[in-house]
Amino acid sequence: MSGQGPISYWLSTADLTPRAALPGSTDADVVVIGAGFTGLWTAYYLAAADPGLRIVVLEAQVAGYGASGRNGGWCSALFPASPAAVARKHGVARASALVAAMRDTIDEIGRVATAEGVDCDYAKGGTVVLARSAVQEARGRAVVDAEAPFGTGLAWLAAPEASALCNATRVRGGTYTPSYTKLPGHGNGPQSRIRFL
Repeated sequence: MSGQGPISYWLSTADLTPRAALPGSTDADVVVIGAGFTGLWTAYYLAAADPGLRIVVLEAQVAGYGASGRNGGWCSALFPASPAAVARKHGVARASALVAAMRDTIDEIGRVATAEGVDCDYAKGGTVVLARSAVQEARGRAVVDAEAPFGTGLAWLAAPEASALCNATRVRGGTYTPSYTKLPGHGNGPQSRIRFL
């Protein structure tokens, strides 16, 4: 397996035995190209919606070999643009819907892991960003205020609480968002979820 750069920690600790190639030809109602998270979740929900569908997932390497097997073993509802930036372009309702969808995705991963018995160490603990200076505190408080109308769940933590959560010193406070989970998967990280799917 080459062409993707170095193998990640997750892939180096996982069973990378490829599944058997399709013998000859096959018929399918849906063909999904790529066995990363996007392709496998697509196949999973299609099968749940219509168990009669003949679904084939095609992958050039092994499931999770690309970007899905090279992440840090975590899931976050953060989006690369602030809700306010999304609202300026698409409106408050759509920005709020995006925030809700991103947040609900974190919970859905936990729901499926529990329902399907996936041993991936799902732990929804949130994210804390500490403020150690007056500038960082002002910025953090401003972000909390700016995101409040969109339902992100972002909250400001007073210095004692932020310090205790992270066992940190010289803290002025911090922001906390609940929509973050780690999924290390007993040494197999994303691979435990990929193999399940």
